[in-house]
Amino acid sequence: MSNDEPKILESVIEVCPYCGKRSLRVTEALHNVPNFGPLLIIVLKCSNCGYKHTSISHVEQHNPVRIKFRVEGIHDLNAKVIRSPTATVRIPELGIVIEPGPSSQGEITTIEGYLLRILDIVESLFEKPKRENIAKNIKRALSGEIPFTFILEDPFGNSALMVEEGSSLIKESLDIEDLKRLKYGDAILEMRRRRDV
Repeated sequence: MSNDEPKILESVIEVCPYCGKRSLRVTEALHNVPNFGPLLIIVLKCSNCGYKHTSISHVEQHNPVRIKFRVEGIHDLNAKVIRSPTATVRIPELGIVIEPGPSSQGEITTIEGYLLRILDIVESLFEKPKRENIAKNIKRALSGEIPFTFILEDPFGNSALMVEEGSSLIKESLDIEDLKRLKYGDAILEMRRRRDV
């Protein structure tokens, strides 16, 4: 096994919460991501009904962070996104904000992957005139016609962007006002308050 591959910690068969059969494989793995640190990946997959669930969480806690990356062309769409369950994604030029919900999961994808998923959501949720305008802009961004800023804001600091060396990546600390504005930011403020008492 190379250093780039996750290390399987445990893999067991359990009862599936959906079909009730003992056919749910639960696999826990530890994956060390260079320049980011260790991730715990838990994958549940039922061989009977097809149920799947993946949870990705950072093993370490970091300071609240905002990460900005300017996407100038198609090559930048391949930047890897490691998004924790508490992170907000913003693409201001496209009017996109994705906030975490109560059952939000961590994930690893690319900026292109985010845009494609957003495009699917837009095409299924919005009425025709609004859908066409938003979809047109997302498709233009996917083809490299529209430069944009991809922003990750994480109150727990457990998200990252993996970009080509030499790319313009900006990391900023989140202040108290930023944290108040973010979902789950109040949790960090409460933890700090209790620690300081």
